[in-house]
Amino acid sequence: MELILISAMSDARVIGRGDGLPWEIPEEYAHFLAQVRDHPIVMGRRSYEIFGADLIASPMLVVSRTLASAVGANMRVCTSLEEALRQASTLDERVFVAGGARVYAETLPQADALYLSIVRGDYEGDTYFPAFDEAQWEITRRDHHERFEFRIYERR
Repeated sequence: MELILISAMSDARVIGRGDGLPWEIPEEYAHFLAQVRDHPIVMGRRSYEIFGADLIASPMLVVSRTLASAVGANMRVCTSLEEALRQASTLDERVFVAGGARVYAETLPQADALYLSIVRGDYEGDTYFPAFDEAQWEITRRDHHERFEFRIYERR
């Protein structure tokens, strides 16, 4: 299984504020949806509540101890991250992790790649992408867009 963490973040690693993103960049969000389409996505409950309705083209494995059952046809509730990753690996060779901060932090050590959109500008937030040692990663792709730069980091 190839495990990919995907996120949009500011230069200061901000990924969220309150119940959403601190920016609105439709082009970046469309890019995110295109990357994950048809691949399993592992995410926490809050991320599912924020983005889940837009991810109908992908199987979703939501880590939650409070959601009682699956809400949509493509959604499964898993009581642990390990269970979610195990189930995702049976669906496809490529699995995306799409938040939140705790799920990113717990999966970063085993990630094969990071798909990061670096959003231009200063944004205040209360949720951050975990710090990572860039020496362990090689940037293999950079796409420049007006309001963000998309980067693919692959583990060295």
